[in-house]
Amino acid sequence: MSFQSSPGIVLFLILLLRLTAQAQAPETVVATVNGVGITLKQVDEAVGPTVLPLQQQLYAIRKVALENLITAKILEREAKAQGVSADELRRRLTQGEINITRVQVEEAYAQNASFFASMSPDEARERLRLDLENQARMKHYRAGLEALRRKSAVTVSLTVPAFGPELDDGSSPVRGAAKPSVTIVEFSDFECPFCQQVQETLNQIVERYGDEVRLVFKHLPSEGHRNSLPAARAAYCAGEQDRFWQFHDALFASRNLSAGVFDEIAARLGLGREKFQSCLASERPRSAIVKDIEAARRYRIDSTPSFLINGRLVKGALSFTDFQNLIERELRQSLIRKTSSTN
Repeated sequence: MSFQSSPGIVLFLILLLRLTAQAQAPETVVATVNGVGITLKQVDEAVGPTVLPLQQQLYAIRKVALENLITAKILEREAKAQGVSADELRRRLTQGEINITRVQVEEAYAQNASFFASMSPDEARERLRLDLENQARMKHYRAGLEALRRKSAVTVSLTVPAFGPELDDGSSPVRGAAKPSVTIVEFSDFECPFCQQVQETLNQIVERYGDEVRLVFKHLPSEGHRNSLPAARAAYCAGEQDRFWQFHDALFASRNLSAGVFDEIAARLGLGREKFQSCLASERPRSAIVKDIEAARRYRIDSTPSFLINGRLVKGALSFTDFQNLIERELRQSLIRKTSSTN
């Protein structure tokens, strides 16, 4: 029986997994084979790529349901304050100035004429005018509801499904907070222009949130970038001499990623030449990079730059404001969890 053919069974398994996870710690041994234990963490890592998309679907369903419940509570309280029913309050929120012009109707008709082939032009235009009026009423409704929400004390602690905790396993280069509230795992390629573009933003993030945010670097060299894998190997070997981030910055600042440039950067950073060359000739950098690539594949990360922000996957060269909004949200949720645990 496949997952695809049995959505009810899949949902049941997801719920069962979540309930089990709540009751048992990741290091809980859930089975033994000839005296060798299998932990819950190992099970979760094995099914992660299968379960994660379903967990995200479940989260999306819950998020919509939660927003509907929040809206209902807000409307219920406001309706009571105004002495009207919730339905009457909804009707009032749709009220406001509505001015649909002939030009707007004609523009809509010109764009959608093919959909009204079976109607007379006058009937089609009237239908469009009514649709435009309804859209205007909904705009009033949303604005009114947003105003009511701003007046209400609303806190949301529904968490996005987190995955990939093993990605911050102590073997990858890190910078920022030692005990972070927010962990950002970056999958990057030294020959990717968008990865280069986002570096200044990441530097701003570490500078602004250095005591709260931890940045973890993962290699994801593209097959289409000839020099990205050699650059990743060189950066790894620089890391063996505690110069990863300096080498990382130099690579992104360089327009030419050739073997000669790697040697030049290594010399400029004072790396031991023999140790650097010995590392490049070994299997260590390849093994570390393959581990990062396999981690990306497990979690269906196939482009750079990609980021996991406390387990939430976002892709692309985000702006500082985009990162800041996501980080501030995680910090608020972290504060709520800490407050709840102390009460």
